[in-house]
Amino acid sequence: MVQTCGDAPNNVAASVITYAPTDFDIHKALGQWLLTVLPAPFSVRLGQQNRTASPVGPYCIMQQVTSRLLATNGSTYSDAARAVTELREITVQVSAFGIGSGDAIRQVAGLWRDVYATDWFRENADILSPLWSEDPRQMGFVTAENQYEDQWSVDLKMQVNFTRTIPQQFADAITATLIEVDTTYLPTE
Repeated sequence: MVQTCGDAPNNVAASVITYAPTDFDIHKALGQWLLTVLPAPFSVRLGQQNRTASPVGPYCIMQQVTSRLLATNGSTYSDAARAVTELREITVQVSAFGIGSGDAIRQVAGLWRDVYATDWFRENADILSPLWSEDPRQMGFVTAENQYEDQWSVDLKMQVNFTRTIPQQFADAITATLIEVDTTYLPTE
């Protein structure tokens, strides 16, 4: 345990620290945008879910694959709290399966790089900003029935500004006490 001089901070339970946006918020926003650009009848799922059968018909799976720090944290202050902002580049891999998956992924990549995506997120889910995407790539996929199926994938890069609000001590009043000056020790001319 480290000891410090001065007034020790109040012990604050970790449960009062807030954090936003969450991974759920990011996936929800991205999934809603994907549904606006994918052709019918594509559906969108979150990756790495156990005991979930593949949907019938063409579908997309999105999975966060990297998170890279873009800058040093910044802080803002208010009464009793400090908000720490962390800028990150998040990469989400979007994979399309089934007939038309190549066209669907090219549509996603093309519109991610367009002002359409920026405007859509600003209007509907202002928690992320599209940056750029990798080139779409065709991937081999063999079903449980040993049949080849179309699978295309693209990595979407986005900026997400995470904010953690941390309780902090502050002074809202001060008491000043005047002490008379002892004139005996003042220099004379």
